[in-house]
Amino acid sequence: MREPKLIKRLGVVIKQSSISAFFTYLGAGIGFVNTIILFPLFLSTEQIGLLRVIPSSAFLIVSFSQLGIGSTLLKFAPEFNKKPEGLSQLITFCVWVVLAGFILACGILFIFEAQITAYFSTHSALLSDYFLVVVALVLILSLYSLFEIYGRLFLKIIVQNIIKEVALRLMLTIGVSLYFLQFISFHQLVYSLIIMYGSMLMMMLAYLFKLGQLKFSAKLDVMDKPLLKRIGMYSLFVMIGAGSNNIVLNIDQLMISSELGLSANGIYSTVFYFAVMIELSRRVIAQITTPLVSDSLENQDLAAVEKIYKQTSINQMIVGGLFFIGLVCNLDNLFSLMSNGETFADGRYVVYFIGLSKVMEMTFANSSPIISMSKYYKFNVITIAILAILMICLNLVLIPAYGISGAAFASFLALFVFGIIKMIFIKVKLGFTPFTWANGKLLVIGVIVLVIGFVIPIFENTILDLVVRSIVIGLIYCCAIYFFKISKEINGGLTHLAEKFRGR
Repeated sequence: MREPKLIKRLGVVIKQSSISAFFTYLGAGIGFVNTIILFPLFLSTEQIGLLRVIPSSAFLIVSFSQLGIGSTLLKFAPEFNKKPEGLSQLITFCVWVVLAGFILACGILFIFEAQITAYFSTHSALLSDYFLVVVALVLILSLYSLFEIYGRLFLKIIVQNIIKEVALRLMLTIGVSLYFLQFISFHQLVYSLIIMYGSMLMMMLAYLFKLGQLKFSAKLDVMDKPLLKRIGMYSLFVMIGAGSNNIVLNIDQLMISSELGLSANGIYSTVFYFAVMIELSRRVIAQITTPLVSDSLENQDLAAVEKIYKQTSINQMIVGGLFFIGLVCNLDNLFSLMSNGETFADGRYVVYFIGLSKVMEMTFANSSPIISMSKYYKFNVITIAILAILMICLNLVLIPAYGISGAAFASFLALFVFGIIKMIFIKVKLGFTPFTWANGKLLVIGVIVLVIGFVIPIFENTILDLVVRSIVIGLIYCCAIYFFKISKEINGGLTHLAEKFRGR
Protein backbone atom coordinates (compact mmCIF):
# COMPACT_ATOMS: atom_id res chain seq x y z
CA MET A 1 0.00 0.00 0.00
CA ARG A 2 2.93 2.30 0.63
CA GLU A 3 4.11 2.47 -2.99
CA PRO A 4 0.88 3.81 -4.61
CA LYS A 5 0.52 6.41 -1.84
CA LEU A 6 4.13 7.47 -2.30
CA ILE A 7 3.79 7.74 -6.07
CA LYS A 8 0.62 9.79 -5.65
CA ARG A 9 2.32 12.09 -3.13
CA LEU A 10 5.35 12.61 -5.35
CA GLY A 11 3.02 13.25 -8.28
CA VAL A 12 1.32 16.01 -6.30
CA VAL A 13 4.68 17.53 -5.39
CA ILE A 14 5.88 17.52 -9.01
CA LYS A 15 2.59 19.00 -10.27
CA GLN A 16 2.62 21.70 -7.59
CA SER A 17 6.29 22.47 -8.30
CA SER A 18 5.70 22.73 -12.05
CA ILE A 19 2.81 25.18 -11.62
CA SER A 20 4.62 27.19 -8.95
CA ALA A 21 7.62 27.46 -11.29
CA PHE A 22 5.52 29.75 -13.50
CA PHE A 23 4.88 32.10 -10.59
CA THR A 24 8.52 31.90 -9.52
CA TYR A 25 9.62 33.11 -12.96
CA LEU A 26 6.83 35.72 -13.02
CA GLY A 27 8.01 37.01 -9.66
CA ALA A 28 11.59 37.04 -10.92
CA GLY A 29 10.46 39.11 -13.90
CA ILE A 30 8.77 41.64 -11.61
CA GLY A 31 11.85 41.65 -9.39
CA PHE A 32 14.05 42.25 -12.42
CA VAL A 33 11.94 45.26 -13.47
CA ASN A 34 12.04 46.60 -9.91
CA THR A 35 15.75 46.07 -9.36
CA ILE A 36 17.15 46.95 -12.77
CA ILE A 37 14.70 49.57 -14.05
CA LEU A 38 12.48 51.18 -11.41
CA PHE A 39 14.79 51.38 -8.40
CA PRO A 40 17.76 52.96 -10.25
CA LEU A 41 15.33 55.37 -11.96
CA PHE A 42 13.28 56.37 -8.90
CA LEU A 43 15.75 56.00 -6.01
CA SER A 44 19.30 56.98 -5.12
CA THR A 45 21.85 54.24 -4.47
CA GLU A 46 21.74 55.12 -0.75
CA GLN A 47 17.95 54.71 -0.67
CA ILE A 48 18.19 51.38 -2.51
CA GLY A 49 20.83 50.23 -0.03
CA LEU A 50 18.60 51.12 2.93
CA LEU A 51 15.54 49.36 1.49
CA ARG A 52 17.66 46.24 0.94
CA VAL A 53 19.57 46.12 4.21
CA ILE A 54 16.49 46.49 6.47
CA PRO A 55 14.87 43.17 5.36
CA SER A 56 18.32 41.52 5.29
CA SER A 57 18.87 42.54 8.92
CA ALA A 58 15.45 41.18 9.87
CA PHE A 59 16.03 37.87 8.07
CA LEU A 60 19.33 37.45 9.88
CA ILE A 61 17.69 37.93 13.29
CA VAL A 62 14.65 35.76 12.43
CA SER A 63 16.73 32.60 12.09
CA PHE A 64 17.74 32.97 15.75
CA SER A 65 14.52 34.46 17.17
CA GLN A 66 12.52 31.54 15.74
CA LEU A 67 14.58 29.24 17.97
CA GLY A 68 14.65 26.63 15.18
CA ILE A 69 10.97 25.80 15.64
CA GLY A 70 10.04 26.04 11.93
CA SER A 71 11.95 22.94 10.84
CA THR A 72 10.87 21.25 14.06
CA LEU A 73 7.27 21.66 12.94
CA LEU A 74 8.11 19.94 9.66
CA LYS A 75 9.95 17.06 11.35
CA PHE A 76 7.48 16.30 14.16
CA ALA A 77 4.20 16.95 12.29
CA PRO A 78 3.77 13.30 11.10
CA GLU A 79 4.18 12.10 14.68
CA PHE A 80 1.70 14.65 16.07
CA ASN A 81 -0.77 14.03 13.26
CA LYS A 82 -1.43 10.54 14.65
CA LYS A 83 -2.75 11.98 17.93
CA PRO A 84 -6.14 13.64 18.57
CA GLU A 85 -5.74 17.40 18.05
CA GLY A 86 -2.03 16.72 17.75
CA LEU A 87 -1.38 19.01 14.79
CA SER A 88 -3.40 21.89 16.24
CA GLN A 89 -1.50 21.57 19.52
CA LEU A 90 1.83 21.48 17.67
CA ILE A 91 1.16 24.66 15.65
CA THR A 92 -0.13 26.39 18.81
CA PHE A 93 3.04 25.41 20.66
CA CYS A 94 5.18 26.63 17.75
CA VAL A 95 3.43 30.03 17.71
CA TRP A 96 4.09 30.45 21.44
CA VAL A 97 7.76 29.54 20.90
CA VAL A 98 8.05 32.10 18.08
CA LEU A 99 6.51 34.82 20.28
CA ALA A 100 8.82 33.90 23.16
CA GLY A 101 11.80 33.96 20.81
CA PHE A 102 10.75 37.36 19.50
CA ILE A 103 10.54 38.79 23.03
CA LEU A 104 13.97 37.33 23.80
CA ALA A 105 15.41 38.80 20.57
CA CYS A 106 13.87 42.20 21.32
CA GLY A 107 15.43 42.17 24.77
CA ILE A 108 18.87 41.43 23.34
CA LEU A 109 18.46 44.03 20.57
CA PHE A 110 17.45 46.79 22.97
CA ILE A 111 20.21 45.90 25.44
CA PHE A 112 22.81 46.20 22.67
CA GLU A 113 21.07 48.98 20.73
CA ALA A 114 23.88 51.46 21.46
CA GLN A 115 26.55 49.07 20.19
CA ILE A 116 24.51 48.20 17.08
CA THR A 117 23.94 51.89 16.35
CA ALA A 118 27.65 52.61 16.79
CA TYR A 119 28.56 49.80 14.36
CA PHE A 120 26.61 51.51 11.56
CA SER A 121 27.08 55.13 12.67
CA THR A 122 30.12 55.97 10.52
CA HIS A 123 28.86 54.99 7.06
CA SER A 124 25.19 54.03 7.51
CA ALA A 125 23.77 56.19 10.28
CA LEU A 126 20.41 56.32 8.46
CA LEU A 127 19.85 52.63 9.23
CA SER A 128 19.76 53.41 12.96
CA ASP A 129 16.72 55.67 12.41
CA TYR A 130 14.69 52.64 11.32
CA PHE A 131 15.61 50.28 14.13
CA LEU A 132 11.91 49.76 14.98
CA VAL A 133 11.13 48.78 11.37
CA VAL A 134 13.68 45.98 11.63
CA VAL A 135 12.14 44.84 14.93
CA ALA A 136 8.61 44.80 13.45
CA LEU A 137 9.80 42.82 10.42
CA VAL A 138 11.44 40.26 12.71
CA LEU A 139 8.05 39.43 14.27
CA ILE A 140 6.21 39.40 10.94
CA LEU A 141 8.81 37.27 9.15
CA SER A 142 9.09 34.84 12.08
CA LEU A 143 5.36 34.14 11.94
CA TYR A 144 5.23 34.10 8.14
CA SER A 145 8.06 31.60 7.93
CA LEU A 146 6.32 29.35 10.46
CA PHE A 147 2.98 29.37 8.63
CA GLU A 148 4.68 28.93 5.26
CA ILE A 149 6.31 25.74 6.55
CA TYR A 150 2.96 24.66 8.01
CA GLY A 151 1.37 25.04 4.56
CA ARG A 152 3.99 22.72 3.09
CA LEU A 153 2.67 19.90 5.27
CA PHE A 154 -0.38 19.82 3.01
CA LEU A 155 1.70 20.10 -0.21
CA LYS A 156 0.35 23.60 -0.86
CA ILE A 157 3.18 25.58 -2.42
CA ILE A 158 1.50 27.36 -5.35
CA VAL A 159 -0.29 30.05 -3.35
CA GLN A 160 2.79 30.43 -1.15
CA ASN A 161 4.87 31.21 -4.22
CA ILE A 162 2.27 33.69 -5.47
CA ILE A 163 2.32 35.52 -2.14
CA LYS A 164 6.10 35.54 -1.68
CA GLU A 165 7.34 35.81 -5.26
CA VAL A 166 4.63 37.91 -6.92
CA ALA A 167 2.44 39.78 -4.41
CA LEU A 168 5.31 41.12 -2.29
CA ARG A 169 7.23 42.38 -5.31
CA LEU A 170 4.12 44.04 -6.74
CA MET A 171 3.55 45.82 -3.43
CA LEU A 172 7.15 47.02 -3.55
CA THR A 173 6.59 48.28 -7.12
CA ILE A 174 3.52 50.22 -5.99
CA GLY A 175 5.30 51.64 -2.93
CA VAL A 176 8.33 52.91 -4.88
CA SER A 177 6.04 54.33 -7.61
CA LEU A 178 3.99 56.21 -4.99
CA TYR A 179 7.21 57.70 -3.63
CA PHE A 180 8.36 58.73 -7.12
CA LEU A 181 4.97 60.37 -7.78
CA GLN A 182 5.37 62.20 -4.43
CA PHE A 183 2.25 60.69 -2.86
CA ILE A 184 4.40 59.48 0.04
CA SER A 185 7.77 60.48 1.49
CA PHE A 186 10.78 58.18 1.59
CA HIS A 187 10.33 57.94 5.35
CA GLN A 188 6.79 56.63 4.76
CA LEU A 189 8.07 54.26 2.07
CA VAL A 190 10.46 52.67 4.54
CA TYR A 191 7.72 52.24 7.14
CA SER A 192 5.43 50.81 4.45
CA LEU A 193 7.72 47.75 4.47
CA ILE A 194 5.85 46.78 7.64
CA ILE A 195 2.54 47.00 5.75
CA MET A 196 3.91 45.01 2.79
CA TYR A 197 5.33 42.15 4.81
CA GLY A 198 2.36 42.30 7.20
CA SER A 199 -0.01 41.93 4.23
CA MET A 200 2.00 38.93 3.10
CA LEU A 201 1.46 37.33 6.53
CA MET A 202 -2.27 38.12 6.48
CA MET A 203 -2.66 36.57 3.02
CA MET A 204 -0.93 33.39 4.18
CA LEU A 205 -3.14 33.14 7.28
CA ALA A 206 -6.30 33.79 5.25
CA TYR A 207 -5.32 31.04 2.79
CA LEU A 208 -4.65 28.48 5.53
CA PHE A 209 -7.93 29.32 7.27
CA LYS A 210 -9.76 28.99 3.95
CA LEU A 211 -8.26 25.53 3.48
CA GLY A 212 -9.62 24.64 6.90
CA GLN A 213 -6.20 23.37 7.93
CA LEU A 214 -5.23 26.02 10.49
CA LYS A 215 -6.69 25.25 13.90
CA PHE A 216 -5.32 26.26 17.28
CA SER A 217 -5.75 24.46 20.57
CA ALA A 218 -6.31 25.80 24.10
CA LYS A 219 -4.45 22.84 25.58
CA LEU A 220 -1.03 21.27 25.09
CA ASP A 221 -1.53 17.94 26.85
CA VAL A 222 0.38 15.92 24.23
CA MET A 223 3.57 17.77 25.18
CA ASP A 224 5.22 15.51 27.73
CA LYS A 225 8.74 16.02 29.07
CA PRO A 226 10.53 13.43 26.87
CA LEU A 227 8.89 14.92 23.77
CA LEU A 228 9.76 18.47 24.78
CA LYS A 229 13.36 17.38 25.32
CA ARG A 230 13.51 15.86 21.83
CA ILE A 231 11.97 18.98 20.32
CA GLY A 232 14.36 21.21 22.26
CA MET A 233 17.49 19.35 21.17
CA TYR A 234 16.42 19.22 17.55
CA SER A 235 15.39 22.91 17.55
CA LEU A 236 18.74 23.94 19.02
CA PHE A 237 20.58 22.10 16.27
CA VAL A 238 18.30 23.60 13.61
CA MET A 239 18.73 27.11 15.02
CA ILE A 240 22.50 26.87 14.71
CA GLY A 241 22.18 25.64 11.12
CA ALA A 242 19.50 28.13 10.09
CA GLY A 243 21.29 30.99 11.81
CA SER A 244 24.54 30.14 10.08
CA ASN A 245 22.75 29.85 6.74
CA ASN A 246 21.18 33.30 7.12
CA ILE A 247 24.56 34.74 8.08
CA VAL A 248 25.87 33.37 4.78
CA LEU A 249 22.94 34.87 2.84
CA ASN A 250 22.81 38.30 4.49
CA ILE A 251 26.06 39.17 6.23
CA ASP A 252 27.66 40.67 3.11
CA GLN A 253 25.02 43.44 2.87
CA LEU A 254 25.31 44.27 6.57
CA MET A 255 29.10 44.42 6.47
CA ILE A 256 29.13 46.46 3.25
CA SER A 257 26.64 48.93 4.78
CA SER A 258 28.80 49.23 7.88
CA GLU A 259 32.20 49.43 6.15
CA LEU A 260 31.37 51.24 2.90
CA GLY A 261 27.94 52.84 3.39
CA LEU A 262 24.37 52.39 2.18
CA SER A 263 25.20 53.69 -1.30
CA ALA A 264 27.76 50.92 -1.83
CA ASN A 265 25.19 48.38 -0.62
CA GLY A 266 22.68 49.86 -3.08
CA ILE A 267 25.07 49.11 -5.95
CA TYR A 268 25.99 45.68 -4.56
CA SER A 269 22.41 44.51 -3.95
CA THR A 270 21.30 45.72 -7.39
CA VAL A 271 23.97 43.96 -9.45
CA PHE A 272 23.74 40.95 -7.11
CA TYR A 273 20.24 40.42 -8.51
CA PHE A 274 21.73 39.85 -11.98
CA ALA A 275 23.55 36.82 -10.62
CA VAL A 276 20.55 35.58 -8.64
CA MET A 277 18.64 35.19 -11.92
CA ILE A 278 21.18 32.52 -12.92
CA GLU A 279 20.08 30.09 -10.20
CA LEU A 280 16.33 30.59 -10.56
CA SER A 281 15.81 27.13 -12.03
CA ARG A 282 17.67 25.55 -9.09
CA ARG A 283 14.95 26.55 -6.66
CA VAL A 284 12.25 25.01 -8.85
CA ILE A 285 14.23 21.80 -9.46
CA ALA A 286 14.94 21.48 -5.73
CA GLN A 287 11.21 21.39 -4.96
CA ILE A 288 10.91 18.37 -7.25
CA THR A 289 14.13 16.47 -6.48
CA THR A 290 14.19 16.88 -2.69
CA PRO A 291 11.23 14.55 -1.99
CA LEU A 292 12.65 12.06 -4.51
CA VAL A 293 16.00 12.07 -2.71
CA SER A 294 14.23 11.71 0.64
CA ASP A 295 12.29 8.65 -0.52
CA SER A 296 15.34 7.03 -2.12
CA LEU A 297 17.37 7.44 1.07
CA GLU A 298 14.51 6.08 3.14
CA ASN A 299 14.51 2.96 0.95
CA GLN A 300 18.33 2.86 1.02
CA ASP A 301 18.35 3.08 -2.76
CA LEU A 302 21.73 4.76 -3.20
CA ALA A 303 21.76 4.01 -6.94
CA ALA A 304 18.68 6.21 -7.34
CA VAL A 305 20.25 8.96 -5.23
CA GLU A 306 23.41 8.86 -7.35
CA LYS A 307 21.36 9.04 -10.55
CA ILE A 308 19.41 12.08 -9.30
CA TYR A 309 22.67 13.67 -8.08
CA LYS A 310 24.41 13.34 -11.45
CA GLN A 311 21.36 14.29 -13.54
CA THR A 312 20.74 17.38 -11.42
CA SER A 313 24.39 18.41 -11.64
CA ILE A 314 24.75 18.29 -15.43
CA ASN A 315 21.33 19.75 -16.22
CA GLN A 316 21.67 22.59 -13.72
CA MET A 317 25.19 23.28 -15.00
CA ILE A 318 23.78 23.54 -18.54
CA VAL A 319 21.12 26.07 -17.53
CA GLY A 320 23.37 28.01 -15.17
CA GLY A 321 26.20 28.12 -17.71
CA LEU A 322 23.96 29.51 -20.45
CA PHE A 323 22.56 32.24 -18.21
CA PHE A 324 26.03 33.14 -16.91
CA ILE A 325 27.57 33.43 -20.39
CA GLY A 326 24.63 35.46 -21.66
CA LEU A 327 24.77 37.75 -18.64
CA VAL A 328 28.53 38.36 -18.69
CA CYS A 329 28.66 38.97 -22.45
CA ASN A 330 25.72 41.41 -22.26
CA LEU A 331 26.75 43.19 -19.08
CA ASP A 332 27.74 46.43 -20.85
CA ASN A 333 24.41 46.41 -22.69
CA LEU A 334 22.50 45.99 -19.43
CA PHE A 335 24.40 48.82 -17.74
CA SER A 336 23.73 51.03 -20.79
CA LEU A 337 19.99 50.39 -20.50
CA MET A 338 19.92 51.15 -16.76
CA SER A 339 19.35 54.60 -15.31
CA ASN A 340 22.70 55.70 -13.79
CA GLY A 341 24.23 52.61 -15.34
CA GLU A 342 27.74 54.04 -15.10
CA THR A 343 27.36 54.07 -11.29
CA PHE A 344 26.17 50.47 -11.14
CA ALA A 345 28.98 49.43 -13.51
CA ASP A 346 31.23 49.63 -10.44
CA GLY A 347 29.64 46.32 -9.51
CA ARG A 348 30.91 44.50 -12.62
CA TYR A 349 33.15 42.12 -10.66
CA VAL A 350 30.32 41.41 -8.24
CA VAL A 351 28.38 39.95 -11.19
CA TYR A 352 31.40 37.89 -12.25
CA PHE A 353 32.14 36.38 -8.83
CA ILE A 354 28.56 35.91 -7.61
CA GLY A 355 27.55 34.58 -11.03
CA LEU A 356 30.35 32.02 -10.93
CA SER A 357 29.40 31.04 -7.40
CA LYS A 358 25.80 30.41 -8.49
CA VAL A 359 26.88 28.23 -11.43
CA MET A 360 29.23 26.39 -9.09
CA GLU A 361 26.44 25.77 -6.55
CA MET A 362 24.19 24.48 -9.33
CA THR A 363 26.94 22.15 -10.54
CA PHE A 364 27.48 20.74 -7.05
CA ALA A 365 23.76 19.97 -7.31
CA ASN A 366 21.69 18.82 -4.34
CA SER A 367 24.56 17.99 -1.99
CA SER A 368 22.91 19.66 1.01
CA PRO A 369 19.55 17.83 0.73
CA ILE A 370 21.35 14.50 0.29
CA ILE A 371 23.36 15.04 3.48
CA SER A 372 20.53 16.59 5.52
CA MET A 373 18.15 13.74 4.73
CA SER A 374 20.68 11.02 5.46
CA LYS A 375 21.84 9.77 8.85
CA TYR A 376 24.71 12.25 8.54
CA TYR A 377 22.41 15.30 8.73
CA LYS A 378 24.41 16.85 11.60
CA PHE A 379 27.36 17.29 9.26
CA ASN A 380 25.36 19.88 7.31
CA VAL A 381 24.94 22.02 10.41
CA ILE A 382 28.65 21.82 11.20
CA THR A 383 29.73 22.77 7.67
CA ILE A 384 27.23 25.65 7.35
CA ALA A 385 28.48 27.03 10.69
CA ILE A 386 32.07 26.81 9.42
CA LEU A 387 30.97 28.51 6.18
CA ALA A 388 29.37 31.37 8.14
CA ILE A 389 32.56 31.93 10.15
CA LEU A 390 34.68 31.74 6.99
CA MET A 391 32.38 34.22 5.24
CA ILE A 392 32.67 36.74 8.08
CA CYS A 393 36.47 36.41 8.27
CA LEU A 394 36.92 36.78 4.51
CA ASN A 395 34.63 39.82 4.41
CA LEU A 396 36.54 41.46 7.27
CA VAL A 397 39.73 41.17 5.19
CA LEU A 398 38.47 41.69 1.63
CA ILE A 399 35.81 44.43 1.98
CA PRO A 400 38.23 47.08 3.36
CA ALA A 401 40.80 46.11 0.71
CA TYR A 402 38.63 45.63 -2.40
CA GLY A 403 35.20 47.08 -1.58
CA ILE A 404 32.09 45.38 -2.94
CA SER A 405 34.22 43.26 -5.30
CA GLY A 406 35.97 41.89 -2.22
CA ALA A 407 32.63 40.92 -0.67
CA ALA A 408 31.66 39.08 -3.86
CA PHE A 409 35.00 37.24 -4.01
CA ALA A 410 34.61 36.31 -0.33
CA SER A 411 31.25 34.70 -1.14
CA PHE A 412 32.70 32.84 -4.12
CA LEU A 413 35.69 31.53 -2.18
CA ALA A 414 33.66 30.47 0.87
CA LEU A 415 31.00 28.72 -1.23
CA PHE A 416 33.67 26.95 -3.28
CA VAL A 417 35.25 25.53 -0.13
CA PHE A 418 31.77 24.63 1.18
CA GLY A 419 30.87 22.80 -2.04
CA ILE A 420 34.14 20.86 -2.14
CA ILE A 421 33.78 19.75 1.49
CA LYS A 422 30.22 18.47 0.92
CA MET A 423 31.19 16.69 -2.29
CA ILE A 424 34.13 14.93 -0.62
CA PHE A 425 31.94 13.96 2.35
CA ILE A 426 29.31 12.38 0.07
CA LYS A 427 32.05 10.57 -1.86
CA VAL A 428 33.54 9.14 1.34
CA LYS A 429 30.24 8.21 3.03
CA LEU A 430 28.01 7.28 0.09
CA GLY A 431 30.55 6.46 -2.61
CA PHE A 432 29.71 8.83 -5.47
CA THR A 433 30.17 12.38 -6.80
CA PRO A 434 27.90 14.54 -8.98
CA PHE A 435 30.39 14.67 -11.84
CA THR A 436 30.79 12.70 -15.07
CA TRP A 437 32.87 13.32 -18.19
CA ALA A 438 29.89 15.31 -19.48
CA ASN A 439 30.65 18.04 -16.93
CA GLY A 440 34.18 18.38 -18.31
CA LYS A 441 32.94 18.55 -21.91
CA LEU A 442 30.37 21.14 -20.91
CA LEU A 443 33.05 23.26 -19.25
CA VAL A 444 35.05 23.32 -22.49
CA ILE A 445 31.93 24.21 -24.50
CA GLY A 446 31.11 26.99 -22.04
CA VAL A 447 34.57 28.57 -22.27
CA ILE A 448 34.50 28.48 -26.09
CA VAL A 449 31.02 30.03 -26.26
CA LEU A 450 32.06 32.69 -23.72
CA VAL A 451 35.00 33.70 -25.93
CA ILE A 452 32.73 33.78 -29.00
CA GLY A 453 30.27 35.95 -27.09
CA PHE A 454 32.99 38.51 -26.39
CA VAL A 455 34.43 38.62 -29.93
CA ILE A 456 31.10 39.22 -31.68
CA PRO A 457 31.30 42.71 -33.26
CA ILE A 458 29.62 45.45 -31.21
CA PHE A 459 26.51 47.09 -32.70
CA GLU A 460 25.86 50.77 -32.10
CA ASN A 461 22.26 50.09 -31.11
CA THR A 462 22.33 48.63 -27.58
CA ILE A 463 19.09 46.65 -27.86
CA LEU A 464 20.09 45.22 -31.26
CA ASP A 465 23.48 44.22 -29.86
CA LEU A 466 21.84 42.55 -26.85
CA VAL A 467 19.39 40.59 -29.03
CA VAL A 468 21.94 39.47 -31.65
CA ARG A 469 24.59 38.56 -29.07
CA SER A 470 22.06 36.57 -27.01
CA ILE A 471 20.72 34.68 -30.05
CA VAL A 472 24.21 33.76 -31.30
CA ILE A 473 25.32 32.61 -27.83
CA GLY A 474 22.11 30.64 -27.31
CA LEU A 475 22.21 28.91 -30.69
CA ILE A 476 25.87 27.88 -30.51
CA TYR A 477 25.57 26.74 -26.90
CA CYS A 478 22.37 24.73 -27.39
CA CYS A 479 23.56 23.12 -30.62
CA ALA A 480 26.82 22.08 -28.96
CA ILE A 481 24.88 20.61 -26.02
CA TYR A 482 22.72 18.59 -28.40
CA PHE A 483 25.39 17.36 -30.83
CA PHE A 484 27.88 16.39 -28.13
CA LYS A 485 25.07 14.65 -26.18
CA ILE A 486 25.88 16.39 -22.91
CA SER A 487 22.50 15.59 -21.34
CA LYS A 488 20.48 12.44 -22.05
CA GLU A 489 17.38 14.14 -20.63
CA ILE A 490 17.64 17.16 -22.93
CA ASN A 491 18.44 15.09 -26.02
CA GLY A 492 15.66 12.64 -25.21
CA GLY A 493 13.17 15.45 -24.66
CA LEU A 494 14.08 17.17 -27.94
CA THR A 495 13.92 13.88 -29.86
CA HIS A 496 10.49 13.17 -28.39
CA LEU A 497 9.25 16.64 -29.38
CA ALA A 498 10.63 16.21 -32.91
CA GLU A 499 8.86 12.86 -33.30
CA LYS A 500 5.58 14.32 -32.08
CA PHE A 501 5.97 17.26 -34.49
CA ARG A 502 6.70 14.94 -37.45
CA GLY A 503 3.74 12.76 -36.51
CA ARG A 504 1.25 15.58 -36.95
